[in-house]
Amino acid sequence: MTDTFDIAVIGGGIGGATAACHLAPDHSVVLLEQEAELAFHTTSRSAAIYLEGDGGGVMHRLNRSSRSFFDEAHPELDAPLLDPLPVLTVGTEGMEQQLRDQAERDSVLTPSIGYLEGSALHDLCPILQPKVVTCGILESTAASLDVMALHQLYVRRARDAGANIRRTSKVTGIERTAHGWRLTTASGAIECGAVVNAAGAWGDVVAELAGVQPLGLTPMRRTAFTARVDVDPTPWPFIYSHSSEYPCYFKPEAGQQLLCSLSDETPSEPVDARPLEIDVAMAIDHINTISTLNLRSVTATWAGLRTFAPDRDPVYGWDTDVEGFFWLCGQGGWGIVSSPAAGRITAAAFAGDGLPVDLADAGLIPADLAPRR
Repeated sequence: MTDTFDIAVIGGGIGGATAACHLAPDHSVVLLEQEAELAFHTTSRSAAIYLEGDGGGVMHRLNRSSRSFFDEAHPELDAPLLDPLPVLTVGTEGMEQQLRDQAERDSVLTPSIGYLEGSALHDLCPILQPKVVTCGILESTAASLDVMALHQLYVRRARDAGANIRRTSKVTGIERTAHGWRLTTASGAIECGAVVNAAGAWGDVVAELAGVQPLGLTPMRRTAFTARVDVDPTPWPFIYSHSSEYPCYFKPEAGQQLLCSLSDETPSEPVDARPLEIDVAMAIDHINTISTLNLRSVTATWAGLRTFAPDRDPVYGWDTDVEGFFWLCGQGGWGIVSSPAAGRITAAAFAGDGLPVDLADAGLIPADLAPRR
């Protein structure tokens, strides 16, 4: 038996969930996830931070346009999606002009971004080493983001609009038909008019199954861990070291813990990523260099994949070479933060419209996001 839908969305992470949420009100949609759980890979392993001035100019505009959605009161949720948490990007001696220029550029879109140096850094986070950390950029309106609540909000709204959500439904074949596509999946055959490729690290794999030229997407592994500290870190901002010599970040968590990472980007095959001990050890060394924390052990470790297009900008749009194939991939580490914008862009594309007005007014053009740009 073959089930028929207008659209098949491949991938149950944040990209697939937001696509299904935004498309289901006007189309019959099936969402296909290969794992037994939705959001099993990258989405559930995020550092869960909302900030605008990161990821380059295209992503900055997408992130900023998503803020209003995060600030809304959503009746399905018991708590806000955002909890204020400033982000302090720090640098070492010799980086002052670089960070000053970056802050000036980014503050055009996000006025809360500003440059700091000297004692102002240590007033915000007293465990920073003043002899090492000399300058920084503060985004004071950044926030901690409840990622799983956001994902479940998209899934719930997709279901309420009639979307069929299928777990353990790995797609093993995709072929063109006279009227669209026929998909072979672990949960049965599906025919549909259009395919949304929201498969994250598996984006190029899905494209090749469909006979679509891959884009050169590169999954990048990032290792993260938690560590207990002797003081309450909750008054501190999220600290991100922009230094090429001491890359790392740490985020204050409840229970006198930090969420930490080397902020690494190691090319990987699309797999269930596993943490490497060397990455944890290097992160601890870098954190101990830029701070007085003296971390020695960890309480938990994990890893996730952040997938990038060759130019590191996201890919949202119809494939110009193959009809009915829509890309929603290459979001790097910012797919969660930009997901409201991505959903609106996807809905507009399926409606035959251009970019949403606010994004066009912010200077985005379709070519910025086009798969074959």
